[in-house]
Amino acid sequence: MTQPIHPHKPSILMRKLRKLKTKPKHFIVDSSGYRLTHRSWKKSHRLGGFQWVVACFIIATIYFGFIASGRYVSRADIVVKQADQIKMLPDALSMLGLGGSNHEDVLLIQDYLKSADLLDKLDKELALKVHYQNHKVDFFSRLPNDVSREQFLKYYRDHLSLHLDDLSGVLTIELQAFDPAYGQRVVNQMLKESEGFINRLGHQVALEQLTFIEKEVDRSYQRLQSEKAKVLEFQNTHHLISPESSSTARMGVVSQIEAQLAQQQAQLKQLQSYMKESAPSVVSVQARIDALTQQLAQEKSKLTGVDKDAMNEVIASYMGVETQATLAADLYKTGLISLEQARIEAYRKLKHLLIISKPTLAEEAEYPRRLYNLATIAVLLCLLYGLIVMGLATLREHQD
Repeated sequence: MTQPIHPHKPSILMRKLRKLKTKPKHFIVDSSGYRLTHRSWKKSHRLGGFQWVVACFIIATIYFGFIASGRYVSRADIVVKQADQIKMLPDALSMLGLGGSNHEDVLLIQDYLKSADLLDKLDKELALKVHYQNHKVDFFSRLPNDVSREQFLKYYRDHLSLHLDDLSGVLTIELQAFDPAYGQRVVNQMLKESEGFINRLGHQVALEQLTFIEKEVDRSYQRLQSEKAKVLEFQNTHHLISPESSSTARMGVVSQIEAQLAQQQAQLKQLQSYMKESAPSVVSVQARIDALTQQLAQEKSKLTGVDKDAMNEVIASYMGVETQATLAADLYKTGLISLEQARIEAYRKLKHLLIISKPTLAEEAEYPRRLYNLATIAVLLCLLYGLIVMGLATLREHQD
């Protein structure tokens, strides 16, 4: 069985399409949605609902125009550079941080400026919470009296703006305060704390290394003093300034005695060739030879022997003491060189906050943006009013 055909439906649809094409204004006016909206608008005027929108807008105007406290903005621009990156660059490029700015360090400072640790320091140094809780400030703008640490941090972050230029690495700090001079002081303190923070991060390892080397240098110095004392004690005990020099002098004496002994022996042989052994001249020369031989034996025994006072034993002991003293001196010199190198490295790792523009002292309050806020409130109130009216009209339409 075939279903009935409704030829009039396509004709109605075609007529509406032709009307939309030829007379779009009449098409919209004759639509059911427009009639519903128009009817709802008239009903709302009869009910006087739009007066609530006007009343709310008047309240907002009174608040933003006469009650809302002004918030002054202090700004500062900074960039972080390492000590070994500060070179002979043109002033403009150097100030902008081009050619060596530390982007990661700027990001660390950005996070630190929003941290609770910095907030605690600012509150301790400048009583930041007291400033924001000032009863001269309007109720809706000031920080409530009984707030948690988390709420205070959120309020602080709401009044702090940070803008980072990815190209130049310049960080712009903006802080809102109810007093322009106080805001400037807070931003100055923020810059001071930020520089100390970035130096602690980058300088900590270098300082630990420097402290370790300083301790080693001090140990080397103490050891050097101890070894020098041992050298002095050895010299005082043996009554010798330099055993090597004394040994050389004794060897010279031995050589001189040997030369004299050889001369006397030659003279003795000469006398014995034509004199008797009992001749006075022969006896005299023989006596000198015996004395020289005995003296030579004594001098040689002082140079070498098993006695601890023998010169070779003294020199051997002195060499041990002197070697330790020389080693201690060399270690101390090496430690001093390492210390200077560590100091240079610590300076290289030292980072500086270059302040491109100092914290400003505001002359006019930038917040709240009164005209912008009033315009936004007006648009939102109208939209809310329209939605409520359309919702109520739709409910009535369904009830009818």
